[in-house]
Amino acid sequence: METIIFAIIGIAISTAVGIKILPPLVYLSKFSYSNAKFSAIPITFLKEKEIARLLESKSLEELKNNFYSRDFILKGENAKELQDSIDESLFRIINMAKNDSPKSVASFYEAYMKKLDSYAVKEAILALKGEREIENKAMLEENKEMIEKIKANKENAQEILKEYGWNINLQKNEEEIERDVEKQAIRFLIEVKIPKGYKKAIDRFVKSLIDILNLKAILRGKYYDMPIYLYGEGWELPEWKLKELMKVEHVNEIVSLLEGTSYFNYLKNAVADFEKYGAEAFEKALDKQILKIAREIANDNPLGIGVGIRFVVEKEFEARNLKAVVKAIAEKMQELAKRLVVVE
Repeated sequence: METIIFAIIGIAISTAVGIKILPPLVYLSKFSYSNAKFSAIPITFLKEKEIARLLESKSLEELKNNFYSRDFILKGENAKELQDSIDESLFRIINMAKNDSPKSVASFYEAYMKKLDSYAVKEAILALKGEREIENKAMLEENKEMIEKIKANKENAQEILKEYGWNINLQKNEEEIERDVEKQAIRFLIEVKIPKGYKKAIDRFVKSLIDILNLKAILRGKYYDMPIYLYGEGWELPEWKLKELMKVEHVNEIVSLLEGTSYFNYLKNAVADFEKYGAEAFEKALDKQILKIAREIANDNPLGIGVGIRFVVEKEFEARNLKAVVKAIAEKMQELAKRLVVVE
């Protein structure tokens, strides 16, 4: 009799646990197609050997002939046209990622594209401030529309920006405006409306990105003796730590104060290059760190949005490398490009 009772209890417990676990598993299974697809797409242009091969090209025409990719398309006759085609490819890739992923996380990919397009918004605002001709370099339709409205009605640019979600004070100086545009782009990512179960992965990514923007601003500011504009608290660096870093006079001391954070080793290993090349060495080290963080998030969230986060970050860096290659070949600066690209 006792055996039967225990068997019934066991079945009841198993059923209850199964009912509790089943919905999340069903939810996560929605990512199986997209994550498998993202994992199957190669990251060719983060490989040092491949970038070195492309940099051997003697002309842009030779580069196009040497270029093979399933993702990126190189088209055009000059450096600007080729770089524009790389940007177009990147936005098409991320839009593909959005369409292949569950609709519940589409807003993340939309916000990521807004972050990428913030460069065009910033350039338009700075041209307006400098009373120069405004070029519309935006990739997203809403930003294209916004910039066209600003071009047609410059006096009301502040209100037009706000109408499209860009809360930028045009009375500030150029450095502050650049920082505020980047902050707004980050805010788009912070404010994405997605299921709670995926929010932690995105929070870690976005707040780590804030850490890295803060560190770049501090290191650049100290090195070039220029104003430092921060982006708020991030993942590992609270306000008190940022204040501590701001008080330090020498860049090497900043690196020492970061011991105990995930940023320390990458920066410590870049000290020798910093002594030869300056702040760019630390910026490159921090770029490598954001790649590492994106991959850690993917490993921690293999059945959710983590793989998608890793995918778009890797593709963004591939695009940046390719644009650097195009510029280097056009300007005969291949050796400089080898120093600047983020490769592994």
